Amino acid sequence: MAKKKPTPKKLARMRARKSARRSGVSRTSAGPGPQLTGAELRGATTVGGVATVAAVRGKIATVLRDAGLGERSVTNLKTAEYPGGAVPGDRVEIEITDGVASIMSIEPRRSKLVRLRAERSRRAPAREHVIAANIDVAVIVASTTSPPFRARLIDRYLVMCQYGGVEPVICVNKIDLEQPDEAVLAIYTDLEVTWVPVSAETGEGMDRLHEALKGKTAVLAGHSGVGKSSIVNALTGESVLKVGAVGTDRRGQHTTGSSTMVEWSPGSLLIDTPGIRSFGLWDIDAKTLGAYFPEFDEYIEKCHYRDCTHDSEPDCAVRAATDDGHIARARFDSYLRMLSEDA
Repeated sequence: MAKKKPTPKKLARMRARKSARRSGVSRTSAGPGPQLTGAELRGATTVGGVATVAAVRGKIATVLRDAGLGERSVTNLKTAEYPGGAVPGDRVEIEITDGVASIMSIEPRRSKLVRLRAERSRRAPAREHVIAANIDVAVIVASTTSPPFRARLIDRYLVMCQYGGVEPVICVNKIDLEQPDEAVLAIYTDLEVTWVPVSAETGEGMDRLHEALKGKTAVLAGHSGVGKSSIVNALTGESVLKVGAVGTDRRGQHTTGSSTMVEWSPGSLLIDTPGIRSFGLWDIDAKTLGAYFPEFDEYIEKCHYRDCTHDSEPDCAVRAATDDGHIARARFDSYLRMLSEDA
């Protein structure tokens, strides 16, 4: 007896399930899962729509469709403008044919958070790696201890926030273990950067972070092990993301494999990113790096040389201001560190 062929409707469901398995994305508070209408399931019908990318696993992306933020898997798209393909936060046009969905185009990005990713070949130049797009706020997560507070990494994130047009907020986690050094953080207060002390473990300070992010698309970024996933879970009120412990060498352990978006309250989207132990700069040369340190602004024009890098040139007003205490020494040292790595 010949095996009965599956109907077009059943074939569409099978393809959708197979695509979801390839994506490796678990269902979260971001949406109830794929929601296909009868029209979408009919093989002869092609439909499209706009969606927001929530996660990417290889060639498969998970998108949150505007109508109720229904979640489904689609084939990613790489273009000349976006060679890395769509990333969490991207607005994309999707097309569904026979139950199989693909990204057809990626809308221009209004903001982004990037880092430098070196190629495997030594001859190949490093290139831009976009972590998230179309974000309002970047929450730079640090911890008071385990792993220890790293001001230089925060400084790098602040540069990249300016580069990508993103508002920064510094979140200092694990205040239940140790209180933050307010003298160090006062430097960022002077720069008008908001910092929020919290404990994802006890919930202390989370109400203030909640208000800072409500109604916005935010990305959490920071060193491995600082508690980004714990903060996501504290905001959502459920265990959405896996949480790991810090290693015996006090270095954070990676628990987030790639950037993932969740909706934690109506209209409030949060992207958790993999922990970054090193953070190179992209497309910022020695002549323009100083422009990303706002405390340098009033002194740059007073430097003797117009192309002064504030390193070893004579009559440098920025270096003089640092020696006089008008610019924080720690920030200037961060600048020099980035300058030497970029050279």
